[in-house]
Amino acid sequence: MFEIAIDIFRFIIAGAIFFFLRGMREKEDFRFRKGWIFAMIGFGLILFGSILDITDNFPELNQYVIIGTTKYEEFLEQVIGYTCGFIFVAIGLFKWIPTIVALRKEEVLLKKSHEELRIKIEDLRAELNELYRTIEHTKSMT
Repeated sequence: MFEIAIDIFRFIIAGAIFFFLRGMREKEDFRFRKGWIFAMIGFGLILFGSILDITDNFPELNQYVIIGTTKYEEFLEQVIGYTCGFIFVAIGLFKWIPTIVALRKEEVLLKKSHEELRIKIEDLRAELNELYRTIEHTKSMT
């Protein structure tokens, strides 16, 4: 019974991650998707392996070739589901993480340049106000 609960819990976690990534795909910009598809495929395969892992706990399913406790099911679960799934997730992360790091660097540079521009604008406003005061002063003298 404990093994079934663990298998279902693993299935729920893999499914939540898969559907979260799928939902975020609609909201994010295309350039963030460099490794996204690999991560989605990977979590989809892990989800597939988790479903097959749940069927191991029911001996009455052994009559079917793909589900239950059969060598074909074990191959699909272990090799296709988990191993290929984790390989795809790893490829996705290797492609995705450098993009995130580069975007973080750009964000820091953008914030720095924004602050520099804000300071320059304040200086220009101060100079402009000084010019207005000078013009008003010269007008009042004439």
